[in-house]
Amino acid sequence: MFNRVRSLSFSSGELDSLIPDMDVEMLPTELRELYQSWSQSPDSLAKFSNSVSESDWPVSIYVPERYEERYAYPLVIWFHSDANDEDQLEQFMGAVSSQNYIGLALRGNTEHKSAGGYCWDPSSLLFGSVPLQDLLYVTTCRLRRAFHIHSERIFVAGSGHGADVALQTMIQRPDWFAGAILLDPACKSDSLKSDRLTGLRGKPMMMSVSRSCSHECMGRSVESVRLLRSAGASVDVEVTELPVDPTSNEARMIDHWIMGCINREALV
Repeated sequence: MFNRVRSLSFSSGELDSLIPDMDVEMLPTELRELYQSWSQSPDSLAKFSNSVSESDWPVSIYVPERYEERYAYPLVIWFHSDANDEDQLEQFMGAVSSQNYIGLALRGNTEHKSAGGYCWDPSSLLFGSVPLQDLLYVTTCRLRRAFHIHSERIFVAGSGHGADVALQTMIQRPDWFAGAILLDPACKSDSLKSDRLTGLRGKPMMMSVSRSCSHECMGRSVESVRLLRSAGASVDVEVTELPVDPTSNEARMIDHWIMGCINREALV
């Protein structure tokens, strides 16, 4: 098993060979009727596939080298730091844990003109003509058909403006995700409005805040934590001297935090 699979197009990339087609006619009659009913619902994969099939947005997928088919892996969806791209996923997952998770990363939606690479524009989360939610929905559904992923253990994570996108994604569809890891977010997302945070009650989050950040950023971070906790989210704050390097040993704290969430879930 390769420890990373890259696909430049989910409509025609390497992942297609890993994913079996659904043969509806082979289903028992009662299941066929349920499937056909679901396929007409708003959450049907087909509702997203038409626009997503036109997208060739670059992604990276990380699969542990010692992949165990019988183990249901947590999935970490990574939004890379500024002046990077989707290939940061391999270093990030290696730093967090090379064995415990499957990872997915998308390339940022804006070129970083001064430093090279890519970054995120949270104000316009379109990938070509495809909204981020559509792209994530289809890719995670396809990944779950190719690999054994625990549907209740899908986490979003990001660094810098990527952390803002991870938080915005969590706020928009809290029912999709088990929690969020936010490394030094800029906290400039317009999603942090009290009327949009109603689905976050009980959701675990981890946010790192650097003592070296500007007073303005520190103020936004404090206010963001206040709003999230007021909405019922369980926010753990890690204060660091410098911004967390997501590809360094510092990222091991993410593994400890996620495993802590899973252990608490098991005790409930």
